[in-house]
Amino acid sequence: MGFFSFLRRRDASDYAELSAELWAGIRSGRPALASLDDGDAAALRRLASWFLDVKEFVPIGGAEPDELDEATIAALACLPIIRLGTAWYDDWTTVLVAPEGFVHSMSTMDDAGVVTEYDDELSGRVTELGPVLLSLPDVRESGRGDGYNVVVHEMAHKLDERDGALDGCPPLPRTMSRRAWRDAFGAAYADFRSRVESGGRGGRRHRASRLPMDEYGAESPEEFFAVACETFFDAPHRFRNAYPEAFDLLGRFFGGQ
Repeated sequence: MGFFSFLRRRDASDYAELSAELWAGIRSGRPALASLDDGDAAALRRLASWFLDVKEFVPIGGAEPDELDEATIAALACLPIIRLGTAWYDDWTTVLVAPEGFVHSMSTMDDAGVVTEYDDELSGRVTELGPVLLSLPDVRESGRGDGYNVVVHEMAHKLDERDGALDGCPPLPRTMSRRAWRDAFGAAYADFRSRVESGGRGGRRHRASRLPMDEYGAESPEEFFAVACETFFDAPHRFRNAYPEAFDLLGRFFGGQ
């Protein structure tokens, strides 16, 4: 039984599938891809071909992504839209590929109104209706079964922002309640933030076993959603065990229900 066996199938596209050689290279060492049944794997391979055709890959800073790197980005990017369809990615075109992570200035405000500024090393970033920026080394480490997937993370932001607000709640189908989403994800985010704050902060790639997912999800509701999506696809048991209501809502959303 494949990973998506509990979700309703939706046609992908009429593109030819990625070659068997490329698919084998992408799939190797990535449990979420290895667990796909034949139908889902074929759909994803067609979606990846579509992505490679319609999106522009732009190396920056001396990055040198090869054919396998670009195909890997395409396949991981399309994993969330196997049921949702290509229209969810029709409002942007460019993937910037950097040779390494990059530092971004951040600021947070606590409940007392105290603002803390710091630099955070990022492996990816999106701009509203604009390019997606990805670190090539982090792309190569994504989807290895430990809950980390920078490509899915940034695609989750793209899904989230389609209703004009990057707030941790993407546009939902009529069959899903926005209030139920807010309640489930709000409670999960509050609990997760409490867990992280009780144990201190680490970096973006923190993997502490005491947490069900990367602690970067404690940064904000939108980052919690993006990290939740990473974990949903890459280490689903962790997220399901910690936050079953939010997990079920993600399953319905990605199932196009």
